[in-house]
Amino acid sequence: MTRSTSRLDEAPVQPVTYESAVWRESQHWPGVRFQVLRMSLMRRHRLMQELKALAPEEAFHRAHGQVASDISAAELQARIDEEVIRTALLKIEGLSIDGKAATVESLIESGPESLAREVAEAIAEESSLNEDERKN
Repeated sequence: MTRSTSRLDEAPVQPVTYESAVWRESQHWPGVRFQVLRMSLMRRHRLMQELKALAPEEAFHRAHGQVASDISAAELQARIDEEVIRTALLKIEGLSIDGKAATVESLIESGPESLAREVAEAIAEESSLNEDERKN
């Protein structure tokens, strides 16, 4: 008994390629680029576990609208950004801080705040669901 084959059976299957990290060009620092991890199921879970205690505090302080609360909320946001950067920033290229090539640690400790915020925002973008994922 012979089996007939269709053209679909003969076509080689090409694997889908997924990169777990992406490069971003800085919008505020020309010539600087950075590599951030995309969120995987486990990476998102671990990050959410680490941030769980900080996020409600930040929302509480923002809701009160007082100067002390605003300062506390800004402090908490900085702690959240720091944790996000430590979790998902892999590399920085094109930036030197105090005469040395920038690292994750040097960006957090003594790098330009505007770049650190940009990196944190890029990580947040990579962490968000796209429109199709939100529909499902």
